[in-house]
This record gives sequence, C-alpha cells and structure tokens, in this order.
Amino acid sequence: SIRHDLDDIASLGVDHIRIQLLWPYFQPNAQYVSAQHLARLVSLLDDAHARLLEVEVTVLDGQLSGFLFTPAFLIDNQDGHIGNIIVDPKLIAVQKRLFAALAREVANHPGFMGFDISNEVYWFTQPLHMKYTATQGDAWMQELLGYCEEVAPGRFHVNGVDKYPYEASQANAFTRHALARTGAASCVHPWAGFSPVFQKYGPLSAASTHYAEFFLQYMQAFSQDGKRTLWIEEDGCSKQWMREALIPHWAEASIRNAASCDHIFGITWWCSHDVNSRFTGFNTLEYDLGLYTNARKLKPLGYAFRNLIAEFDQRPPAVLSRPHALVIADNAGGDDVFARYVTAVEKGMRPQFVLESRSTDRTYLHNRGIETLHH
Repeated sequence: SIRHDLDDIASLGVDHIRIQLLWPYFQPNAQYVSAQHLARLVSLLDDAHARLLEVEVTVLDGQLSGFLFTPAFLIDNQDGHIGNIIVDPKLIAVQKRLFAALAREVANHPGFMGFDISNEVYWFTQPLHMKYTATQGDAWMQELLGYCEEVAPGRFHVNGVDKYPYEASQANAFTRHALARTGAASCVHPWAGFSPVFQKYGPLSAASTHYAEFFLQYMQAFSQDGKRTLWIEEDGCSKQWMREALIPHWAEASIRNAASCDHIFGITWWCSHDVNSRFTGFNTLEYDLGLYTNARKLKPLGYAFRNLIAEFDQRPPAVLSRPHALVIADNAGGDDVFARYVTAVEKGMRPQFVLESRSTDRTYLHNRGIETLHH
C-alpha cells in the first residue's frame, strides 16, 4: 500500500516528500530506539529513491493533525507529571539518542534529504503544559539542528514551524531572528484557512491568493542579508473553508504567487492522500486535505497541482523584481502588517519588507534590490 501511495505521488511529477515519524513508535523507551521501525524507514527511503523522490524525515512528532502521539517515558508514573522536552537536558539527550540512531541508518542514503526536527512542536508542548520561553525554544532548536548537522552533515535540516511564531508581536515558541538564521532554511506552513483569511476576505481574494507569498516576504525581513532559503513546507485547504470547486483555483493562484519569490527552496503540499475515516480523533478538517482520495482517486486539486509541476519543469517561474519595500517595526508580527501588504498588492505593488532598524543601511537595501521605501 505504501508503494502504491509512492507511485501516486511520483506520477504527479514531484521531486520530494516530507514524512512524519511517530515518536512513540520509533522511541518507545528513553533508552531504546525500535530496530523494526528503523528498518521500515530505510525500506521507505529505498522505495522513494527508486521513484526519484527525496525524503525529508520529520522526527519528534508528538502531534499530527490534531492528534497527540505522546511517548510513554515522558509521563511520570508516580504523579503523571509530563517531562519538558524543550528545557530538560536529560530529555534533550534522549532526543539526540533518537537522531543518532536514525542517522546511523539513513545519513548516507541517497534518498535522504534531511531531518525536520519536529512538526509544529508547540502544538504538542502546549496541551501537555510544557512551559518555555522563546529564548529557551531557540536554544533547543539550535542545539538539535546543530546535532543533526553533526550526525548527518551536509543535509537539509530544518525546524518545521507553521505561522504561529510569526503572527504576533511577541515572540511565540521561537524568535523570528533565530528562525531566520538556524538550519538550512526557514520553514512556514501558511494555512490561510486557520487564520481565517478565506472566511474574512473571500477564497479567491488578493489576501487569500497572496497569503503564502506574504509570509515568504515577511520572513525574509528577519534574515541576515535578505537571501535566506525559504520553504513552504506545508500548505493546503479544506472544503470546510471554501467550496471544493474553488480549491484548485485558489491553490494554483497561491502557488504561482509564492513561486515568484526569490530564494524559495520549494512548495510542499499537505497532503498526498486523504486520511481514512475509520481512524478517529483527528481534527475533522484534516480528513479531506489530500491531492488524492483515500481510495487513490486524483482530485481536481491534484490535477491542478500536477499540471503546475509539468509547466514549471518546462518553464521555471521567473523571480519577480520587488524594488518597493514596506518598512515595519522590528517587533511587528505578521498579523500587524498583513493588511498593509494586501493593500499594496491591490494597488499593483508586490513589495518586500524591511525592518525599521535596517531601513537606513543603503548597502543592505541595494543588495536586496530595494529602491523605494514605504513607511
């Protein structure tokens, strides 16, 4: 069944997949990593590589699609206290043990792209009341990504975050500057429907179709030189957010707009196939996000996605010149400046963002191709 799924994915023309390991399965005990599941991972990489697919391996998955997968060793059997995976040095050592075991098996595999250390880790830590500051989050991220580079050097190691760390003026989970400087790329999962942009502005509005593009431009403002590699590591849409017939049109417009950005590594869709309805307990809208149905029937969205890939393979999308930049406060959250971006787009401008503290650095502005600042 997995090979059938990989055949479906490869037939779309994609060149990589991002997979999610279930943490309790791979590390059922603090001192033990499952040899059986390591072997299954290698088998999956073998099958993916045979179909010319590279694999990004997301590791510490305690939460996926609204379902908690909690390793038993995190729970104290005396009082039920949950260990804090972000700040507890002993638990960080346990996490490194898992990465080391994985790296021994896959670091040199030709289908291995890199490690994503965790999928939106805060949606695991928050319901389990693991408290930590953004500074502590940065330290955890930097330590683990540094360790990934140590055990699997030269691979594409990232921290898989959605837009939560970027939305508010205060730092949530990680600081924007650390996210812009740690790992091989800065990731974002835009998910306009969770904002809720579709509901507020309309499914095919400028706000909805430029939302992913907005986050790429916003994130770049916090990078060192405006040339940070960016990855839309997840994006998607549920028919609970818009009429299903509109989803392919929104997706095509959104992908085209995002693909016009410079320094973008890729756009990865969530997800390949719908979740089987017999598995209960996931967020209700997570069941219909696939490009294929669970019965492996390609949806209209899947056709649109496949057609875009074929087009981009023949005619790669051109990077759009962005000589205008919106100046924003250094602590401005994405929610604070999104409306300004939409207004600019509606007026025909496709701007960049510049932090106020860097708005007088002429060399920096020149290197980013910025000619006009808008305060």
